[in-house]
Amino acid sequence: MTAVDETPQDVAGKAKGMTLWPATALVTGTIIGAGIFTQPTWLAQYGPISLVGFALTALGSVMLALVFARLARRSPEVGGPYAFARDGFGKFVGFQSAWTYWIGAWVAVGAIASSLVIYLGVLIPAVTDNVIISAIVAIGAIALLTAVNNRGAVTGAKTSLILTILKAVPLLLIGTIGFIAFDFDNLGPFNATDLPSFEVLTAVMAYTLFSFIGVEAATIPADDVHEPDKTIPRATLIGTLGAAAVYLLSTTAVFGAVANADLQANDAAFAIAAENMFGSWAGPAVAVVAVISCLGAMNGLILLSGQIPMAAEFDGLAPKLFGKLNVNRAPSSGLVVSGILAAIVLGLQYAGAGLGDAVATLVLVSAVATMIAYAFSAGAEIKWLLVDRGEVPVLHIGRKLLVAGLALAFTIFAFYGGGMEEVYWLFMIILLGIPLYLYILWRRQEEDKKDLEGEESANSNI
Repeated sequence: MTAVDETPQDVAGKAKGMTLWPATALVTGTIIGAGIFTQPTWLAQYGPISLVGFALTALGSVMLALVFARLARRSPEVGGPYAFARDGFGKFVGFQSAWTYWIGAWVAVGAIASSLVIYLGVLIPAVTDNVIISAIVAIGAIALLTAVNNRGAVTGAKTSLILTILKAVPLLLIGTIGFIAFDFDNLGPFNATDLPSFEVLTAVMAYTLFSFIGVEAATIPADDVHEPDKTIPRATLIGTLGAAAVYLLSTTAVFGAVANADLQANDAAFAIAAENMFGSWAGPAVAVVAVISCLGAMNGLILLSGQIPMAAEFDGLAPKLFGKLNVNRAPSSGLVVSGILAAIVLGLQYAGAGLGDAVATLVLVSAVATMIAYAFSAGAEIKWLLVDRGEVPVLHIGRKLLVAGLALAFTIFAFYGGGMEEVYWLFMIILLGIPLYLYILWRRQEEDKKDLEGEESANSNI
């Protein structure tokens, strides 16, 4: 694989092949991952009120999508949330956004890869019967998708389009035709707990926050998007709304097709519901869809894990290896490093006790880390409206401030829902980023001095 040095201007000046539907699929495909298949079991303990909480989470994600759409329309720069945070609050905040987002991306890849193995084990039991085979399959999936994304962001997005269609269509069938099996008696009491409704809603929202990670996906590979100022906002909104529709319709259909007690007692809620809707053949088919869903989410996150540090390197805020592009204009070194780290996470969790607990912790750390970039992006939109807005009608400012304020509140709530342990680890990650940031600045300064001295020496010899 041949690496080439290219400037952001070189990249931006080349043909941009990511059109609306691959960009939209990158959003929807990254959002819809493994969580959709396990959520009904957890939500069932609260009863149908949990669907209201899920809808509120979806609403919060749409507010974020609107913020990202506006930021991308105004400034469609590679790096998405990183670029927005940098423009709004300076290089240090931009670096922290890229640093935490990047970590969240490859940690999520490792978590979803382990879920992929679990679902594949339903179809091929030998995969989960031996931990070594499980690790080989999971790491193999990471390596395969890393190789795909080394073909370039456009190839990665087109892969997302194929995988998104393959998983979204069956889920929409469950969420539409599947309502023929809907029985209101299966729902049980609206609030199945003794807890106040507000407490239930906050618990559900905290749990389902991770489900919508990926709303920003189309903003990140902006340099590969055709007409980014138009395509990215449309892809962000369509992709987020599409994912929300798939989530809410399919989960509601499952609630009506399976008795609440059975939902709580079985992790394979979608498989049971599909069998009740379409027959015994549909249960194993759900496992196939789950595997495809995991692959789609992993593909999107791997693509983003290469693009984010690449954008930071273009500004001198990441090690130079992350900005090295191969002949396909893909950040090959960054993709490989991210893939290796995701594989290490997998190895550590397989070496430990309790696969399910490890996955849950990884998911929460990943979600909370990603929310840093979300919070600064929402804050950047508010800052622009209040300080840097220029000529914007007063009526429009009020509406846009409301949306940005709700998006920021949504991210703040995410930290509340993340848990003490996860927020603690996030704080440690942020602190570890400070010496790294200083080291990168020092190295860049030293390299610039050497380059300047080399130029002066060459000029003196002329």
